[in-house]
Amino acid sequence: MASQYSSFPGMDDILPGEIEKWQWLEEKTRTAFACWGFNEIRTPLLEPTELFTRSIGETTDIVHKEMYTFKDRGDRNMTLRPEMTASVARAVIQNGLLKTNKFLKLFYTGAMFRAERPQAGRKRQFHQIGAELVNLTREDDPYYADWLIVRVLINFLDYLKIKNLKFRINDLTLINGEQAELVRSKLRKYFESHKSKLDPDSVYRLDKNVLRIFDSKIETTRALIRDVPWNDIAPFSEEFLKLNKLLQEGFEGNVSFEIDRTLVRGLDYYTGVVFEVASSTLGAQDALAGGGRYDRLYEELGSTSTPCTGFSIGMERLLMVLEKNNPTAQSQMSTKSIYFASIFPNDNHAAFLKTVGASRSLTESGFRVIVAEPSPKLGDHLKRASKLGASYTVIRGDQELTEKKWTVKNMMTGDQASIPEGGLLNYLMQNTKELELP
Repeated sequence: MASQYSSFPGMDDILPGEIEKWQWLEEKTRTAFACWGFNEIRTPLLEPTELFTRSIGETTDIVHKEMYTFKDRGDRNMTLRPEMTASVARAVIQNGLLKTNKFLKLFYTGAMFRAERPQAGRKRQFHQIGAELVNLTREDDPYYADWLIVRVLINFLDYLKIKNLKFRINDLTLINGEQAELVRSKLRKYFESHKSKLDPDSVYRLDKNVLRIFDSKIETTRALIRDVPWNDIAPFSEEFLKLNKLLQEGFEGNVSFEIDRTLVRGLDYYTGVVFEVASSTLGAQDALAGGGRYDRLYEELGSTSTPCTGFSIGMERLLMVLEKNNPTAQSQMSTKSIYFASIFPNDNHAAFLKTVGASRSLTESGFRVIVAEPSPKLGDHLKRASKLGASYTVIRGDQELTEKKWTVKNMMTGDQASIPEGGLLNYLMQNTKELELP
């Protein structure tokens, strides 16, 4: 029977069979960020509209074209959050988190909303993983937080075993610093000299905010962007070049590195080092993650000056990359996927409850567990376990119940072992460790 209702375009259901990949990714996220000492934060989906217009910038595409904004019953301007950094800043200020902490390491996962044209990897309701370093400074190393946040990002992607990534970096210190007016004046003069080649949106941005021209996807404008005479307008500092050298020394072979002067991220709060990680798997729109330094945001939101840096990763895009990666998300999940096959009659509720109890202890130890409904047909269980990508099938029938044992079948080799009731967890911990991918 066809449904009378459908979800809005670009706001998709995540169904069984797919949601397991999301859950796996969320678990990996919490594990990875905990290792770096980050704490999770969650903020409301709805925020005051002014929070985003002030922080992101009224001339940005997000505010100008993409925000879901409306008045609530109290006649207040409300917006579904289009990004998370401003929400985290609001939460930190409102709850006085810096009054009891010298600095904060925060991470998040959650849904964001932008009224864009839906396409592969770009939805109207989309999800992000992100991290923020708030007020983390070192007098002897002003770029320490920038180095650290990049290392956290690259380490996380390496933890997911993602290959063939490209890291791009730029510095907006002069563009958004004390010499901002002079630099922007030079940029405006350059683009005005080629005004006839600019697309209509870029002509509008020329007077409103010249930096937003860098957001253009129109090739004629992109060609002008690539030819900006940066050495005359905003040359790099020695400190920034030292940071680049330090970053490159720590990169693995599966991540290439480049300085990209056209990288001017589409949010007005960035003030220093900005960066992106791209994957060729995604095609022309190859950005997988991005972030940078934003030292004035807290002051603009009514707090004191607070140095910050952070990044966000599109979860939909990350899963797209993992789908074509070697190893895939599915293959990584399979190493710790366990299928429980109960082959006693389905009216033996007491035995089934024991199976569920055993599966719970595995789940608490990090296994992905599928507990099937009881069925006497072992062949059907094994077919389903194979289809679901389980590495082991744990079998329990009348004989296992009598002997208080489990029969454990390796789905890759077909080998079977008989394991005492209390030894199941240790056996699987040891044997799945040997299966883990390098």
